[in-house]
Amino acid sequence: MIYSLQCILPVCLLVISASKASASTDSSAAIILQVQDFTLKDQHKAEHKQTFPRENISIIALADRKGSDQLEDWITPFYKRYAENVDICGVANLKGVPKLLRPMIRGLFRKGVEYPVMMDWTGAVCESLNYTAGVADIFVVDTAGAVVHRISGAATDERLKACYAVIDRLIQEKEEGAAEKADVPPQEQAPQVLESTSGAPAQEA
Repeated sequence: MIYSLQCILPVCLLVISASKASASTDSSAAIILQVQDFTLKDQHKAEHKQTFPRENISIIALADRKGSDQLEDWITPFYKRYAENVDICGVANLKGVPKLLRPMIRGLFRKGVEYPVMMDWTGAVCESLNYTAGVADIFVVDTAGAVVHRISGAATDERLKACYAVIDRLIQEKEEGAAEKADVPPQEQAPQVLESTSGAPAQEA
């Protein structure tokens, strides 16, 4: 779980200059951002590929040193409510950490955090999502990789309920879509198209 993250990040990121904090913001679902595929390694050097489309809805939680204090109140309720039904991805913004200190940082994470935390050493992934510095940044992402809900700042009951409503709706739509697909007779389904690897047009099965 994430219980010790708020203690780990402030300690291990003291080497980074404090980022200018931004005001907490809520973004409506009308503002759509497409998440690009990315790959990062966690504190155990295990590689995690985030590619779209994917099977589950995703929650991407970003934090730097300051924002880490707000993460536990977000992530713990998400884990308790959704368990294996949603992919919860933690990303630590570690831009500015000297390479010589990276082994020490990974070691601190290994000792204090049980779940995988992806190490964004360059800050490129966080910046691609227009990351808000100084606060926890929470992104609800559909199976196609579109951000349909975003909240930055501290968790509150009202904000969690807003996230639950979006995630529950996405899960319901996914289940309904799967049920409808299962009900379609084979002869009415679209013909299978074989992928061409030679540059020639694909042939129907």
